[in-house]
Amino acid sequence: MSDADFIRAYSQPRNYGFNTAVGTGYAMGKNTVATCIHQAQTLTDGQAVKLRLLEPMQAGNIVVPKNTLVARTAKVQGERLDILVSSIEYAGNIIPVEHAVFDTDGQKGLSIPSSMEQEAFNEAMANIGSGLGTSISFAQNAGQQVAMDVTRGLLQGTSGYLAKKFRTVKVKLKAGYKVMLYAKQQ
Repeated sequence: MSDADFIRAYSQPRNYGFNTAVGTGYAMGKNTVATCIHQAQTLTDGQAVKLRLLEPMQAGNIVVPKNTLVARTAKVQGERLDILVSSIEYAGNIIPVEHAVFDTDGQKGLSIPSSMEQEAFNEAMANIGSGLGTSISFAQNAGQQVAMDVTRGLLQGTSGYLAKKFRTVKVKLKAGYKVMLYAKQQ
């Protein structure tokens, strides 16, 4: 290639820089439904959580309007509260769905971080409660023995109750906390 041809070829407008897609590209549609915690709730594992739709939702061939309440059972899994919505009741119809609740951090379930101090306190109290009424004593007559056995039974029942109560995880949810329903099958 001669110098003149080289200069002519490289004098033309060209783009050796950053290449981008031209035209309208694929725009991903929204794959979640905005919801929130309907009211302030304190719950334990297995209790129902009330959610409220913040926007209309398509469920099969039915459009469920916003502000519809959805109640589902929650399960504590470590530091997450898993909520799976398997059906929605609307206008007298039970609509089968498969939705999981996601937190605003993009992870499945609601984040429920617990303090190590609170867990240690609850475990210590549960251990103290489970140790009540386990001592052995001897009575001089049958009447005293029966009274001691009844007392021991009451103490052990109470200690079992206290141990279970202190080991129960309670979760406090704030009213209006925003979460997302994600459909498993698109």
